[in-house]
Amino acid sequence: MDRNFERLLQTLQLIPARGKISTSMLQERLKNLGYDVNVRTVQRDLESLTIPFGLECDNRNKPYGWYWANETKRITVPGMDANQALSLRLLRIYLIDLLPESTVQELQPYFNEADNKLNQHYGNTAVQRWLEKVAIVPAAQPLLAPPVKRAVHDAVTQGLLSERQLDVKYSSPGGKQAKSATVHPLGLVQHGVVQYLVATFFDYDDPRLLPLHRIESATVLDATSSTPPDFTLTRYIAQGAFGFGTQRGNTKPIRLVAVFNAQSGAHLRESPLSTDQTVQELSDGRLRFTATVPYTERLIWWLLSFGPFVKVEKPLTLQREVASRLREGAAQYDHASGAIAEPGLSAPR
Repeated sequence: MDRNFERLLQTLQLIPARGKISTSMLQERLKNLGYDVNVRTVQRDLESLTIPFGLECDNRNKPYGWYWANETKRITVPGMDANQALSLRLLRIYLIDLLPESTVQELQPYFNEADNKLNQHYGNTAVQRWLEKVAIVPAAQPLLAPPVKRAVHDAVTQGLLSERQLDVKYSSPGGKQAKSATVHPLGLVQHGVVQYLVATFFDYDDPRLLPLHRIESATVLDATSSTPPDFTLTRYIAQGAFGFGTQRGNTKPIRLVAVFNAQSGAHLRESPLSTDQTVQELSDGRLRFTATVPYTERLIWWLLSFGPFVKVEKPLTLQREVASRLREGAAQYDHASGAIAEPGLSAPR
């Protein structure tokens, strides 16, 4: 098939159903799709598509914008079936925040068509009711997502997509102090309800985490971003990046040995801590798990969440750390031993 035909078809699909798009933005989005064309080529393509497809150019103010003169001519997915419509609806519900804004805009006509398909053709059927039968439930205490500025999200995702540096202004925890930096975006990660930009700062090679809600402003620069040698987002996460720091600089995994009571440890038989996990059932019904895991702060938080229902046996450094924190926590309740239950509340048994 003629490569130009594919490019022209893709150009038509990039024209938004509503609003307009500039030639330079079209050129950038085509480049992201693998079409190495300059702005002048895109301009010629648009001019050739104007009459047969009803495109118009708003040249009242720069940058000029291209739009559909008749929205019914918008190129969409022909014959979308129920499976495609369901997939697009679930994508929009659960994963849309991990997509670049430019991609979201390109997908909007497909989202609209999926809505029409589900509402008009599958309004009261098992297909439509499928959306009421699936859900994603957080494994930890539910938290409210901190607000992220739309302009920040757009700039961050565009910088990642186009592999360009970002000029960001961000605040410290609590918003007490604002700093500015030039960063090289490496990845976007949804961790619980918080989105993190993984990036290197200035000319340093050590990746850092920057919560999106603490970025006050972000601008995509012309300079190409660089990636540290041997960096991959998958490896970075596997090494415990979202454990929020290793303990005492210990970057090597540890061999965890911990004894859980039968109820608390049951879930680890179905969702193991690691691929090399082993389990031993003790005579009193408790379960001893052995697994290789990163030694992180998050590991300690997780172990502490089981309170008296887990005992760390090895390594000794982890055992002492968990024991110390449990003692400190218990000390905060020493004064409450004779406390009277609040009105309307039953005393725990």
